Amino acid sequence: MLSRVCIGLQRSGVVAFSAAPTARRSLPPLSRATLPLAKTSTARDQSTAAASFGASWCVDPTESDYPKKAEASILEHGFVMLPEIFSTDELGKLRGTTVGRLEEVLSILSSRGIRLDVGSKAGFREVCLRSPLRWDVPCSSDALPGGVIDGIRRVTRRVLAKDGGEDVIEAMGVVRAEPGCPAQGWHADSAHTAEQHGPPNMLNVLITLSDVAEESGPTEVVPGSQRLTNHMRPGARFTKDIVYQNDENSPELIGSTAEGVKALMPAGSALIFDDRVLHRGGANASNSNRDVAFFSFRRQNFATTEYYEATRSLQGYDHRAIAQSVRLEFPGLRAHRSGRGGAIVGMATLEPVFADGAGGSQIHESVITAMVDQMQFGVANIGGHYATSERVGDAVVRARGAMADFMNCAPHEVVFGPTMTALAYHVSRALGNSGVINPGDNVVLDPISHGANIWTWVQLAERCGAEVRWLPVAPSRCESGKPECLLDARPDRLAGVIDTRTRLVAAGGASNGVGSVHDVRGICAKAKELSRGSAFTFVDMVHFAPHALIDTVAIGCDFLACSPYKFFGPHAGVLFGREELLRNLRVDRLDCQDDRLPCEATGHMSRFEVGTQSFETLAGIAAAVDYLAGVGSRFGGAAADLTRRQRLEAAWQAIGAHERELKVRFLTGAAELVDVDVLGVRDIERAEERMPTFAVSKRGIFAEDLARALCERGVWCTAGTHYARLWDEHSGGLATNDRGMARISFLHYNTLDEVDRVLDVLKRDETGFDSSRLVKERKRAILQTRAHGAQGHMVSRAAAIVGPVSAQSPRMTLIGCWRILARAVVAPTHRARRVLQGSSTRGIL
Repeated sequence: MLSRVCIGLQRSGVVAFSAAPTARRSLPPLSRATLPLAKTSTARDQSTAAASFGASWCVDPTESDYPKKAEASILEHGFVMLPEIFSTDELGKLRGTTVGRLEEVLSILSSRGIRLDVGSKAGFREVCLRSPLRWDVPCSSDALPGGVIDGIRRVTRRVLAKDGGEDVIEAMGVVRAEPGCPAQGWHADSAHTAEQHGPPNMLNVLITLSDVAEESGPTEVVPGSQRLTNHMRPGARFTKDIVYQNDENSPELIGSTAEGVKALMPAGSALIFDDRVLHRGGANASNSNRDVAFFSFRRQNFATTEYYEATRSLQGYDHRAIAQSVRLEFPGLRAHRSGRGGAIVGMATLEPVFADGAGGSQIHESVITAMVDQMQFGVANIGGHYATSERVGDAVVRARGAMADFMNCAPHEVVFGPTMTALAYHVSRALGNSGVINPGDNVVLDPISHGANIWTWVQLAERCGAEVRWLPVAPSRCESGKPECLLDARPDRLAGVIDTRTRLVAAGGASNGVGSVHDVRGICAKAKELSRGSAFTFVDMVHFAPHALIDTVAIGCDFLACSPYKFFGPHAGVLFGREELLRNLRVDRLDCQDDRLPCEATGHMSRFEVGTQSFETLAGIAAAVDYLAGVGSRFGGAAADLTRRQRLEAAWQAIGAHERELKVRFLTGAAELVDVDVLGVRDIERAEERMPTFAVSKRGIFAEDLARALCERGVWCTAGTHYARLWDEHSGGLATNDRGMARISFLHYNTLDEVDRVLDVLKRDETGFDSSRLVKERKRAILQTRAHGAQGHMVSRAAAIVGPVSAQSPRMTLIGCWRILARAVVAPTHRARRVLQGSSTRGIL
């Protein structure tokens, strides 16, 4: 769903109003035959415009009573068109103020490498992307020369200031639709505030800075829709979200049968509309930018918080400074700055590259300080009326509040535990105890997920006699057809596995083995719909958490789990659970334990928490969240006085921008290495569909040998299955469930230079052993075994490679031989690879 259009940006006071009208271009009488359009307009343009300008919603601004007529049109139709209300001089001043600012802001975005997602909340106070290629940039009304907007102020004041007061400028700026900009979805700019319709509290004004013809994408409005967009009226089939661009929004949805009116207007014309009217910007099919100035006016005593949702500013934003700035704040990184364990290049020793973020992040120094302080102050338990006990209670409250902000939930919906796996088992036992899963039911699981989000539920299904089903994996969208390991969230595919007997759907937000990001929001929504509300949803966000913002409300899940040691905190597990479930499920607990959710009477502990918590760990968790919120203030453009959640949002936007550059650099470089394969999404234009975690293979080298070679050259990473079982079915023959793949994973403290170092090591032909010799030995051994059928001969050949038999048993020598020989196979077939990866000689001899 696209985020809502943003109109308001700069808040200001009342602009002085001049009573003397400004001289304007003379206008011919308006009719279907004579139109104030550019001479280059097509016949279709003129036909459409004729209908618009010949209607009662078009008012001639040269008439003395045009404000009265404009008011009548706004109250009846929801809008009015005022052709060429601005003189040439006024239009030049307006264009200079607005377009000049737009070019300045777009230049800042380009120079800093800032990419914006669609939606006002994803933007900055200075700019947002309304829809793809549609920029919204505010300007200060103080910069506008006096008298320029007097013509439209006669209308806005008449509508908004009848009862005294002023019509206040809420916002002013410019919208640029670049060539190729698609049409927006239908939406209103503000929601109604009462069930009964009333006069507008806000008016929006669009001013054409150049002629707007059909191909440049004029704004389209639905006459009379300002009444119908009221989500509070009886029978409304939509919600307040009518203010968000959405494919489901339409004139039919709100009950309108009116045909949309396109504002085909010459330069200097104005479209003034009630901000509750249904409208959309058209697609720009021309070869030129379409620049339109905008104003938003409100009643003096009317306040709105809906117009612009961005909280960050370009003035404090710099995602490219994050990595180098924070690296010294991680003791684990500082400890190896001297190069201990790194690579030797010439006479210098480089510090190692920490490329195993998926296995666990380094701990921020503030976290260590918080944990030490908690322990040094004195050990105690909750419930005492003395200093150390009270401090313990404060630590619990702070940690619960921090994780509530981190996951966007209520503090009493947060549960702490030793690990995510332990918490998942805790939930599974509670579901089993509560009898919600019975024989004949089914659970639907994620085949790409970590084992903690699979076997926990498989075992639950076995205990309850339920069927295990699997979420579908999407077909590859890359040209080569190589697997991308993405879950398929299309409704028709989900309908094939989720039904009214489904009692649990468990999915991962991102794969810890491959890095693919899944549409868990869509999966959770369809799970509820297809099961008719009978399915619980559990989302594993352990690998997602150190890379992007978690929002339990937006996801719509019942349970969600993550691990602070993955996002720069201590080892622990954290669970979100919907309040009614945490309150009512039959959870395993002591009979002497309080059976309530966290509150002051329970010492702020939960009925889902078993035993005494590690209070120093909770102190560290709160510190980790505060560190991330600080990133939002330091590099994300968020003011220090914003809420912690708002600063976290800014932090993840900045971290995401930095990590996108890491992903693009790695994927671009890896694509140039002909003997290196990367599993998962490889298209840099789809970088948002993966995390900076990469499962890699190098032809001719087994995963553990590749990881060992990388480590020896200063790239610290791991290889294996990473507790996932996706490899046999979803790696395209690159790996098996026995061995998995080498994994390279970056976090926000990694730099682009480190990515280049990793690629440089992957580029080398060195393998650490003589592959040609081993291949010859393998072939000779197999031929001789077939000829003689004697294991003794194989042992002698093995001894020649791995050492004398006296040091180990003949069988172990033989196994060691095959393990080494298997590593030397160059580009083996999938069948041969599976044979050679066995741990014994069975099937080979």
